[in-house]
Amino acid sequence: MAPRIGTFDIAIAGGGPAGSVAAILLARAGYRVALATLPPRAARFEGMSARVASILHRHGLPLDGVGTAQQRQVRWGAFQGGQNNEHPADRSTFDNQLLEAARASGAAVFCTAIAAVRPDKRHIRLAGGRKITAALLFEARGRRAPRLFAGSGRDRCAGPDTISVAGIVPPLAGYMETPRIDARSNGWIWSTPVNRNQLWLQAVGDADSLGPKAGGKTAVSALWHSVLEETSIPLPRRPAVHAIAARLAAPELDPLCPRLGDAAVALDPLSGHGMFWAVSSALMAVPIANALLNGQTALARDFYRDRVAATFWRQARIGRDFYREAGLGSPFWDRRAAWPDDTPAHDTGIRPHISSRVVVQDGRLARRDVLITRDAPGGAAFACGQEIIPLLRRLGTRPLPGRAGFHTSVLPEASPQAANAIHQWLIAQGFTEGTQIPLDLSNRETI
Repeated sequence: MAPRIGTFDIAIAGGGPAGSVAAILLARAGYRVALATLPPRAARFEGMSARVASILHRHGLPLDGVGTAQQRQVRWGAFQGGQNNEHPADRSTFDNQLLEAARASGAAVFCTAIAAVRPDKRHIRLAGGRKITAALLFEARGRRAPRLFAGSGRDRCAGPDTISVAGIVPPLAGYMETPRIDARSNGWIWSTPVNRNQLWLQAVGDADSLGPKAGGKTAVSALWHSVLEETSIPLPRRPAVHAIAARLAAPELDPLCPRLGDAAVALDPLSGHGMFWAVSSALMAVPIANALLNGQTALARDFYRDRVAATFWRQARIGRDFYREAGLGSPFWDRRAAWPDDTPAHDTGIRPHISSRVVVQDGRLARRDVLITRDAPGGAAFACGQEIIPLLRRLGTRPLPGRAGFHTSVLPEASPQAANAIHQWLIAQGFTEGTQIPLDLSNRETI
């Protein structure tokens, strides 16, 4: 019989940002955690938003390998010039430091290949036959995790097959100052300077262009030059070649093995939300574990379904709209401008109303009334730490006061700064000073 490596409360398969951050937070919460992964070795660079960097900092997580924020240069249809800021991130350094932080938090980290994840047996089998057993497993192996979706809707839940070819190339004029993204006829490219003499360049194209010998270097080189539209830029010596199509891999929760990051929802990297989703899904690990290990499976299922499926469709439609903005009419762009459907990414017809959702409160899942608005279609339960619906019930049928009146008559127990922040949040949701908030607080219907 293969030897076992102890029994844990939780075992995680995969040590990218989703798996490592989850391991850290679960260990901090007092769980005995095991994490199995092969640490990254090859160079890889990625853009990280200021929002993700702020979340990591707020949770005391390492930012090693994450550079200073720079304004990204864009050449994309009507979008030309500086657009948004991003932190160039050396993923090899960043991921390895997260693994070290997991160890420091008390998680047992096993740096070895994973042979199988067996939720039914409650173990992760490592290469060589050893097993990590646990009361609960988490799947965080990204796109390497098998899809759990079956049925007639499977194809709709995966975007057009897309290939990324990336690596370090010599310096290029016009590319060595800041990160840059360019739309080209047969795909798009993203780049960031590594140093004065090296550039990380990523070319993204259609998998169909690889032809029958998809794994051959000749086919990869052809895709590379087709996207770049020139032959003077050499294919990197060790190109990183990955399938990066968006996909909804697991729309429903497996209560024995919940999924995190790309293992649940793999977003199109064009959306810029890949790293954000990895980290934000890891933040769900503690409340989901608390629920599942305490018999609250129904709460965990509803929470997972609302968060995961909603994230996938919203980001798929945002990505579709951005592909349309490029204004290019080649097969690459036509396929992506048509998927997944024509449903608007943002429903401008939503009127404020109350609904019931499962939310995180003090590290645990709870069903609460939430406010649904155009800017918060998934529902908002709290604003600046204040529960929203009781606040609106306190306001009742009175018109929304100005800032000073809101503090004194509606939220006197809060500081002026907190009351002002909540007042601003209500204004941002479309409510107007001097006007009654258009809600029927008794029957949860819009009026």
